[in-house]
Amino acid sequence: MFGVWMWPESVRLRGADAVFGDCRRAGITDVFFLTKGLAGTTAFPSPLAPPTEEGRDLLREALDAAHEREIRLHAWFTSASDARYCSAHPEVGLCHFTKGPSEKIVSIADADYTRYMQSVLAEMLCRYDVDGVHLDYIRYNHLLYGWNEADRRRYRDAGIDLAHIEDLLRKTFYGGDGPTKAIFDAYRAGDADVIRLAELRADAVMRFASSLAQVVRQESGAVLSMALMPEGAYTDSAFADLHYGQRYERLADLADLFLPMAYSQAYHKDARWTAEVARGTVKKAAGRAKVVTGLHAYEGGTGLTLEADRRAAEAVPGTDGVCLFREGAFVWAFCDGRKLTLADALPKPVTSITVRRGEASLTRSIALEPGGSWTVDLPFAPDTVRAWTADGEVCAALV
Repeated sequence: MFGVWMWPESVRLRGADAVFGDCRRAGITDVFFLTKGLAGTTAFPSPLAPPTEEGRDLLREALDAAHEREIRLHAWFTSASDARYCSAHPEVGLCHFTKGPSEKIVSIADADYTRYMQSVLAEMLCRYDVDGVHLDYIRYNHLLYGWNEADRRRYRDAGIDLAHIEDLLRKTFYGGDGPTKAIFDAYRAGDADVIRLAELRADAVMRFASSLAQVVRQESGAVLSMALMPEGAYTDSAFADLHYGQRYERLADLADLFLPMAYSQAYHKDARWTAEVARGTVKKAAGRAKVVTGLHAYEGGTGLTLEADRRAAEAVPGTDGVCLFREGAFVWAFCDGRKLTLADALPKPVTSITVRRGEASLTRSIALEPGGSWTVDLPFAPDTVRAWTADGEVCAALV
C-alpha cells in the first residue's frame, strides 16, 4: 500500500479529477478521505449532520474519481471529536480534571453519542461503496480528560481509591516544583489503583471501537482501519495506556489495518524512531492487523526527512506500506529519469527547489503557483528533492 490522508478541501479547491490524477501518477493505492471531521460536519449530504460544503457531495466526487483510477477510498471518521455535537450537547464533552467539559471532544463513554456515530456510519455505508472505513480519535486525548461525575462513579464502583489517584494527578501535572512522573511511575511499579484506572479507560475505548466496528462488519465488506498514537508501539506502555487507553493488542481483534502516526518531526525524532514505531506496531498487532506506517509529510517535514522516514519504514519486516499525512500539505515531485515535474498542492507558491544525487546538487528559483505544475530536465536523476516557499522549506514527496 502507498496511501495518503486527504482533507475534503483538496477536492473542494482543486477538483477531484486534478487531485486524484496526481495521486494516480504518484502510484497512490489508497486514499483516506476525511468524511466526518473535527467540526462534526460530513462530506456527504445527511439528515444527521450538517455538510462540509452546502450543495456538494464531496465524498461522491472523491469516490468516483478514485474508482475511475483504480484507487481504493477509505471513509475517514474523527470518531470522538465532534464540535457540533458538543455544542448541541455540552454536558457530554470530555471532561477535564479541573477545567470542565471540552467544547470539541465528546466522551467516548457516552452511550447516546456512540449510537449517533453508529447511525452516521450506517447511513454512509448504505449509500456509498467505499473500500474502507478509517477510525481516528478512538481514544482519550490526555489523562487529565475523562473526569465527569459518570466517569468518577465508574472508577469508584470499580474499587479505585479516587483520593489516591487525584493526589497522583496533582503531583504529576500540578506539582509546585514542576511536572513529575508520579502517576506513570506508580503504574510501572504495579500500583493497583492506577492499573485499574488504565484498564477502565482501555475498556471504554474498546467498547466505543467495538460498537463502530460492529456497524462496519454488518453493513459492508469494507476494510476497517485505525489511526493510532505512536506511543502505543513502545515497549514501555505507561504513557500510552494512561493517556490514551488505546491498547494495540486489544484493538487488533477489531481492525484489519493499523496506521500508527509516526510523525517524526512532530516528536523531534528521526527515521530510526519511525522504524521503531513500525516494528513495535508489528509486534503488538501480532499478525492480526496489517501495519501501514503513517509518515510526516506536512508542515515541519521536508523532502529529506520524508525520504528518510519512508526508507526506514519500508525496511521494517512485516509492514505493508506507508501512508503520507497529508495531501494538500506537500509538493508532489514526479521523477522520470532526469525529467522532474513538480505539482503544487499547497495553498501558496513554490519559489525554489534543490535537487540532489550523491554529491551532485542543483538549486533553481521557480514561480510555481498553487494547483500548477512545472517540469525541468535535470543533468542527473535526483534521489532527493527539497522545496521552498516564501515562508520557508516545505515537504516534497519524491515519487
